[in-house]
Amino acid sequence: MDTWGERGYILHARPWRDTSLLLEVFLREGGRRGVIARGARGNSRLRARLQPFRLLWLDLRGRGELAQLRAAEELVSQPRLVGGRVLACGYYLNELLMRLLPRDAPHPELFDRYTEALGALGSGASEAPILRLFEKQLLEALGWAPAWDCCADGTPVEAERMYHVCPESGVCRAEDGPATVRGASLLHLAAGRCDDPATAREIRLILHGLLAPHLGPRPLRSRELLAVALGVGRTLPHPSAEGSHHREPSE
Repeated sequence: MDTWGERGYILHARPWRDTSLLLEVFLREGGRRGVIARGARGNSRLRARLQPFRLLWLDLRGRGELAQLRAAEELVSQPRLVGGRVLACGYYLNELLMRLLPRDAPHPELFDRYTEALGALGSGASEAPILRLFEKQLLEALGWAPAWDCCADGTPVEAERMYHVCPESGVCRAEDGPATVRGASLLHLAAGRCDDPATAREIRLILHGLLAPHLGPRPLRSRELLAVALGVGRTLPHPSAEGSHHREPSE
C-alpha cells in the first residue's frame, strides 16, 4: 500500500466509528482530501496535534478515496488564532476551502497563500483585508476571477468610471448594465490592495458576488461564529471541538 508524507492543515474533524476521526485536510501537493485517523479519539497526544490552523507533517497511507493517517507532527510554531473574532475568521477560510476546493486537485500556491493568511491573522493584523485578499486569491486559483483591470471587451478599467461585475460576463462598463462599483476598487483588486477604507465595501461586494454562485444557497456557518464572537449567542467552541461548524464573518 502506498505511503507518503506531506505538509498539510486540518480543515475539519468529526468522529468516525468508536475511536477514530474523519479528517478533511488541505495538503500542499495533494489538495483537499479525506483522511481517517484511526484511534485518534483515544490517543490524547495525537489528538492534541490534530488541530486546525497548525502546519503539520502528515504521514499517510493509501491513495484511495480515504487515506489513513500514520503519524502527525507539528512543523513550525505559528502564531495561534486567539480570540473569538480571529477564530471565526480562521473557520471562514477553512469553510471556503471545504466548500469550494475539488478533491485531490493540487493547489500549492493557494496552500502558501492560506499559510500567509493564518500567519497574518495570528499576528493581530486587521482581519477584513486578510479575508478579502484570500477570497481574491481563491477565485484566481480556481479560475473564477475576471481580469480585474480590464473589461470583458478588452477596454482598460479607469479609476473614476463606474462598472458592474458578474460571474458570467466579468467586468462591464456602467452603460452596459447597472453601475455597482468604481474602477478604483477594481484597480485595487488588480494590485492586491484590500486595505483601503475608501474601496473596502465595494471590494467585499465584488468578491462575495463572484463567490456566491459557487457557494450555492446553503449559508456559510461561520457567520454564526462571528456573531458569537461579538457577544451574541452561545459560547464559542474551541477549535478542537469535534464536529464544530462555521459561518462566514460579515467583515
